[in-house]
Amino acid sequence: MGTLNFDRYHAVMGDASYKNAARLHDRNLSEAQATFYVTQRKLPFAPCLGHERLVRLLVDSQIDRPRLRFLEQDRAGLKLFAKAIEDMYFVGAIRTVRPGTIVFAQQPFADISGAFGLTQAQEIKFEHAFDLPMTTASTAMQFRMAAGDQRWLSDFSLRRNGDIERAVDIATYAFIGGFNDTSNMEAAHRLDIPAVGTEAHYWQQAYIEYMYEPEIEPRTHKPKHFEQVAFERWLDANPNGTTLLLDTIDVYLGAVHAAMAATSTDARRRAFKGFRVDSGDLAELGRWCLRFFEANGLHGLRPNLTGDLDVEKVRAIVKEFPEAAGFGIGTKLSSEVRAVAGVIFKQCLIECQPTLKASNSIEKITLPGRLQVFRGIDEQGNYLGDVTGLDDEEIQIPGTARVERLLLPFWENGQHSAIPSIEKQKAFVEEQRKRFADINNYPHTLSGKLQKLRDDLTAQMRADNSGWEEVLKLPDQVSEEPRRANAMD
Repeated sequence: MGTLNFDRYHAVMGDASYKNAARLHDRNLSEAQATFYVTQRKLPFAPCLGHERLVRLLVDSQIDRPRLRFLEQDRAGLKLFAKAIEDMYFVGAIRTVRPGTIVFAQQPFADISGAFGLTQAQEIKFEHAFDLPMTTASTAMQFRMAAGDQRWLSDFSLRRNGDIERAVDIATYAFIGGFNDTSNMEAAHRLDIPAVGTEAHYWQQAYIEYMYEPEIEPRTHKPKHFEQVAFERWLDANPNGTTLLLDTIDVYLGAVHAAMAATSTDARRRAFKGFRVDSGDLAELGRWCLRFFEANGLHGLRPNLTGDLDVEKVRAIVKEFPEAAGFGIGTKLSSEVRAVAGVIFKQCLIECQPTLKASNSIEKITLPGRLQVFRGIDEQGNYLGDVTGLDDEEIQIPGTARVERLLLPFWENGQHSAIPSIEKQKAFVEEQRKRFADINNYPHTLSGKLQKLRDDLTAQMRADNSGWEEVLKLPDQVSEEPRRANAMD
């Protein structure tokens, strides 16, 4: 059953558009064909993900009677809109980039066309569909670039995600964006991706009784430290291979106790595959532990580092401690990300006429017309640059062997294109990433024709020859800006 997944202004505008008072020249605004494009402002680059979420939101749209009654009883009396959405199965047209396509800030990655009354009410569905997936995948991709292709990246964010459904989504899009596995068992089960995790500090803490009633270490005939006992029990319980967490008390002591446990029997040595450091100077401590273990005949161990890691810390650790085998990322993957996508939904056509929002803020000026993103590709398949232009343009990008159009049909009359598996989307993201020579400085511009249309249309929209000065007056203390703006145009 569908929800009222829109803001009140969508409902109020939608209702008004069905009224004769809001007619255009020859039809109700509700029936005018409109196109809205979708982009994001805040991520420098991101795989475009969330298509399956969009489909679910579009399909699950039948509104029940109590919700319709709620609209009808709104103070604006939204009966016309309530009737229109009673079975709001969207039958317009949607274009998107291919799932997993890496796109850049301000580039259109989707658009939707249909009758204004219902099409404008789809805005939140697009924002909900794409915002979290693109934010998560972009963050994961940046971690992957910092860690390098050979190191393991694990999603440890379950406890930071608020609820299991969001946590599964985070695990999904982190995996597609470049992570290898997840600690989230529900996500691993649903997605059929590897699960990772061994023990927490409280495994060692649970053995504190051996501090008061110690076992005797046969090699020294002295009392074992309780942490050594805990490690021995853990290795015995996991004979096929496991990782030991070293910082329950002190990383240096943890390494000593791990080495004592692992060297006590051949079986325990075989079980000891890696170690994890979760606090302190991770690069320095990881390096010291690895050297210490090697000095005591424990070779081939995988150092895994965790502990509030962000992209910059991972990059620094890789430089200082290149032997680091993997990283567990939690808080900075989901709840404390550097930027969110900020997906936006903006009108660009109405009845085949270009339109835009001019705005007083340059960064909020939108694009007019039926848009397209063109990607230039050389003979080796490398990406050379993107141009956002108009769909009827034939764009030439210097040095390219071919130019691809990124916006493709996705939804038409209730049917949608096939969505690849997460494994295929992950492979596609990885393959693309290697085709950018320098993704942080990749050129993406507007075509000359689109720039001219935007500038000319902005000037036309700002021109006001209505003679309002003959009707209205400005208070003395108020800026002359309206008059100056008119004079400039």
